[in-house]
Amino acid sequence: MAAPRRGRPAKLSLETIVEAALPRDPDQVTMQAVATELGVAPSALYRWVRDREHLLDLVSAELARRITTPDLPTAQNWRQWLLGYARDLREGLHEVPGFAVRLLTGPHRHTGPTAVEEAVVAAFRFGGADEALARQYWYAYSTAIMGWVAAEQNRHHQPAVTPDFEVLIDVLLRGTDQRRPD
Repeated sequence: MAAPRRGRPAKLSLETIVEAALPRDPDQVTMQAVATELGVAPSALYRWVRDREHLLDLVSAELARRITTPDLPTAQNWRQWLLGYARDLREGLHEVPGFAVRLLTGPHRHTGPTAVEEAVVAAFRFGGADEALARQYWYAYSTAIMGWVAAEQNRHHQPAVTPDFEVLIDVLLRGTDQRRPD
């Protein structure tokens, strides 16, 4: 039998809880697993998060924060910015396997557009799309990238042709050229 721990109990914070959950596949994120990793009882987590879904929302928000690029698109760089952000998004989603699928299919309690969504919409606006069309482009762009990453992470998905991510981005952005005003 292990000796009881002496000293102060582990200090918890929202940040330490999210950090403990972040590297796990979303299916593996449980209050018990996170509590065990932090060396606390699961009940201690409930002082910080309502439930597992709340924790997964916090992890999704942290992942989105980490993927956000430091610069914003401009009228001069909007296309290159979208290319760079697509690559950053793909790389960031690969750091946490399973979250691409969660972001695509999981429940979300977001109350409005995120800073990333607004930046991508702004880029498409610089490319000539009106507000409504830019929001549609955001949806197609983000969904296609997350779907691509989810397919890459699916061990059972073996396409006949080796897919090239740059082709996906080219296809996504090519449609914007068709709608640009002359």
